Amino acid sequence: MKKLSLLLALMLVVTIGGVYATWSYAGTNDIADAYAETKVTITDAVLTGANGTYTIESNLVLSVDQKNDDHEAELVFASNDGQAIQLKVTFVPSDFAPQDIKEHAVPSELYFGTTTDMTYKMDAEGNYDENGTSTKILKFKNESDNEFIPNVTWDPQGDGSFVYIMDEAALKEQIQLNKNFVLDIKSEHDAFREALSGNIIARITDGTVTL
Repeated sequence: MKKLSLLLALMLVVTIGGVYATWSYAGTNDIADAYAETKVTITDAVLTGANGTYTIESNLVLSVDQKNDDHEAELVFASNDGQAIQLKVTFVPSDFAPQDIKEHAVPSELYFGTTTDMTYKMDAEGNYDENGTSTKILKFKNESDNEFIPNVTWDPQGDGSFVYIMDEAALKEQIQLNKNFVLDIKSEHDAFREALSGNIIARITDGTVTL
């Protein structure tokens, strides 16, 4: 039977934080404008008659900060609650689910993507160019490829539910910048910020995608 495929949007913005605390550029006495985003998503749906339900929870917050004096970008991982960074997937079988599902859960695939096609236009030297080649900002170890390949190892909790957890190391392996982006002038920083127009999504599915 069909089951719910859930999503979790992780905000990704250029923000103040990390070793450098902010992107620094030579300029005038003008005070740089500040910027923040608030994520809006729709709550999950439940399909009646399904053999169980998935949920995804995460305290992960991502930002892109200045890595060094060469203005290389780096992806900074942090938590929004002071606890260890993690992404937690839970599966709870329905009361009427087959015994095998109650005992072993269901084969599931966790994969990642973005809500929009976030690309940064660059010339052959890696500088921003409005007419340059569109380059994806992010890459994922496991992203949607229209092929169901289970990759979740469920951990039974003793109360009938099953859990799968990705820690900080696993998330850093999963979510990366696509290349070495150098934003050495303010206009490139502005263009990069504009390109970060969406969120990261984690999806869990039993092979039948139902958004």
